[in-house]
Amino acid sequence: MDLKLRNKVALIGGSSKGLGLACALRLAQEGANVVICSNENNSIEKAKEKLEKFGVKVLALEADMTSKEDNERIINETIKTFGRLDILINNSGGPPPGNFFDLSENDWQKSFESILLYVIRLCKLAVPHMQKNKWGRIINLTSLVVKEPSENLILSNVFRVGVVSMAKTLSRELVRSNITINNICPGAFKTDRAIELMNKSAERQKKSVEEIEANAIKGIPLGRYQQPEELGDLVAFLCSELACSITGTTIQIDGGISRGLF
Repeated sequence: MDLKLRNKVALIGGSSKGLGLACALRLAQEGANVVICSNENNSIEKAKEKLEKFGVKVLALEADMTSKEDNERIINETIKTFGRLDILINNSGGPPPGNFFDLSENDWQKSFESILLYVIRLCKLAVPHMQKNKWGRIINLTSLVVKEPSENLILSNVFRVGVVSMAKTLSRELVRSNITINNICPGAFKTDRAIELMNKSAERQKKSVEEIEANAIKGIPLGRYQQPEELGDLVAFLCSELACSITGTTIQIDGGISRGLF
């Protein structure tokens, strides 16, 4: 099925590996040119090589997503290289765990910058370019905590909900310019990071990796870890013309983990 994404330009944050890279790979499969961003120079070059195999143009930028200067630079470099920006996928790592009384004011400030403020900046910078072409897609990769807050993840609870609220507020205005904005809540995915953590647990507990994984997936109704490609498929759909009237939504892709109704 042709999702009509050929020659679109997609900017994906945190995309040298994991779920961000899965999004970039799926969009590249559809013929979209991609801009990948990461603060890890070695992994971003490897990601670029993988993406170029699809015959698309790839711009790889080392960037700190919490930096205003870097936020402006990656948008400017995208426009300078491609002359347009059609798709923005906001993705960043999670903040440290902790309850309300564990965390310092500095922890709150850093988490505000790394989860919410950079999304606000990138949306403000990207939307005018989308409005110029009367077409755009914005997708925020968030967390299941926006639907079911976690007691030990108060920073994520607060600021990721802020992203969802901002997206909902913007959605009614942006859709008039044929721009949609949606949020995705990933569940338990078998990313490089998840594999690394299982290997460390296996070594620490003197068990096999298979035993660690079997125990970890007991709480997943699906009965297995999800593959990053599954999230990439959802992102590609939301970026396509098939999803042109889906906006302001928050969609979980979690293998049935969430118990909430909404």
